[in-house]
Amino acid sequence: MPPVSSTPSQPSGRTRLTPPLRASGARGRVLVLSGSAGHGHVMAARAVTAALRSRHPLLEVAHVDAVARMWSPYKQLYRSGYERLVDKHPHLWRMLYESSNRAHPALGHLITRAAGGRFVRLVKRLDPDLIVCTHFLAPELLAGPVGKGKIRAPVHVVVTDHDTHLSWNWPGIERYYVASEAVKARLALTFAFPEARIDVTGIPIREAFSQPVDARAVRLRYGLDAERPTVLFLSAGFAAGSMGKSIHGIWRDRRDVQVLAVCGRNERMRRRIERMARPAGAVLHPLGFIQDVPSLMGVADVVVAKSGGLTTSECMAMGKPMVISGSIPGQEERNADAVIEAGAGYRALTPQEVRYRVRQLLEDPDLRAAVARRAQRFGRPGAAGVIADHVAEAALPVESVERPRFHGAI
Repeated sequence: MPPVSSTPSQPSGRTRLTPPLRASGARGRVLVLSGSAGHGHVMAARAVTAALRSRHPLLEVAHVDAVARMWSPYKQLYRSGYERLVDKHPHLWRMLYESSNRAHPALGHLITRAAGGRFVRLVKRLDPDLIVCTHFLAPELLAGPVGKGKIRAPVHVVVTDHDTHLSWNWPGIERYYVASEAVKARLALTFAFPEARIDVTGIPIREAFSQPVDARAVRLRYGLDAERPTVLFLSAGFAAGSMGKSIHGIWRDRRDVQVLAVCGRNERMRRRIERMARPAGAVLHPLGFIQDVPSLMGVADVVVAKSGGLTTSECMAMGKPMVISGSIPGQEERNADAVIEAGAGYRALTPQEVRYRVRQLLEDPDLRAAVARRAQRFGRPGAAGVIADHVAEAALPVESVERPRFHGAI
């Protein structure tokens, strides 16, 4: 569906849209629900929210982090427990992931429902016309109220990985948006969900990943030589030691390689990388948390990163060969499988393998170009806009009674 209006959203973030055939002055209200366990779900929600506001500026849109609205002890355990498990105890995480894919844990569900009362009350008070979820916690909490008719809004779910874990499947879901035809088939066959209500859109990412990059300006900013290869490291999934070993290994093969190492909020890692010994003439930029990852990807010949759903989608959208340095057991392994099956990257789980794969790509320009083309074909940079258009088409109000307006992110 083409956007109804291209007028930019107002600075306040309170925007409106009138879908086709809507009576004059009426509006739809969309509530986007994410979950701040990891960063990808929130980033996907922000991408969908931004697309809704920019493409359909008459639509009221609010974004709420469901995890942040949970009972405080539950919220803290939910976030820290997940991060600790995937970082320090991946084998335990795999066991939990696989066991919860066989059946919803009954006790866990009861605790979640008890801890989510404040969140459910907020959704009822906001009374949206349509709900979009980019994390599985919200559909779990809303399944009961939707089934009992206490929440009338249809629930649409954006699956943010190339996987179909049981945690995404709850009663009351009207529509899914998924990464690929393979995920659609898996979802339909595993959960007997109607294929007609599954849209293959890709995983939503920021619009900046589909925009041209001023490569000359970026190279000037970081002192990069256009005649020398550039490798971008994204730190998630790396310990400082393994990233350092990977970089040293690359330099043993090619001293001319320029390295951009994004360490996020791990300042200790950034300092360790910054102190690394380096050969004469080597270029290394250890960076902390940075928003402008699209510019860095734009000048990179190869990206080394773990296979998060958003990271893989961003690399594919920009047509960048990907060397996958790590994967959280379960969903991220599926993401890695999808990239490799598409011929858009390689798995390299040790510094030695990273060194080999980077060397292979840099020394064979034809191979690198072929992998980049396959990445671009596999990518769906416009996913957020496609989802926004589907949502806007469906977001008709359930009644014309005046209700309190949203005020941006709640």
